[in-house]
Formats: sequence, structure tokens, C-alpha cells
Amino acid sequence: MKKTVIALSLCCAALFSMLLWQQFSAPAVTASEALTAQEQEDKPLYMVRVTDGVLAIYPYGSDTAAEVTDIRLSSLRAYDQKLMQQGFPLYSEQELASFLEDFGS
Repeated sequence: MKKTVIALSLCCAALFSMLLWQQFSAPAVTASEALTAQEQEDKPLYMVRVTDGVLAIYPYGSDTAAEVTDIRLSSLRAYDQKLMQQGFPLYSEQELASFLEDFGS
């Protein structure tokens, strides 16, 4: 019985030591690093803009279109026209594919 109590105490001490080591050895993330990661998640991959009366897909931050569509601005509803004239962000490849499918039909 005494040996069991000692063995159990040693196991608990070892487990507690491992938890402490894991807690304090993990790299700390600074507030500026966390903000940068959040900003990257919020930044779109593409912007849809109007170019010569049609919609064009631009990589975010670029002035060179990656794709110029045959979707005429005049073929869209007034609300969609206003959105496209302001610039419409797309945050993933999936959003880009859905956008082209929805507006290209």
C-alpha cells in the first residue's frame, strides 16, 4: 500500500512537471504578431473592379488585371453596379469561382 501511494505521488509529480514545462516552453505570441495575422485574414485575395465597362479581377493591391471578364457592368442590377464601381473584395479562390459563376450566367 505504501509503495502504491509513493508510485502514485511520483506519477502525479511527473505529470504536473510536464504540464508546467509545456505551458512555459510554448512560444509567446506578441500583440503585434496577433494583429498582423488578423490583418492577413481580413485582406482580400482579389478585387473586382470595372475596366472599360466590364468586370475585371485584380489581385489585391495590384493595378494589373489577372482576368478581364465579358461581364458588362450595364447588364447588372443597379445595386450590383454600385458595388462593382466601388470595388468588390473576394477573400478566397472559392469566392472567386462562385462570383464568376453567379455573375457570368
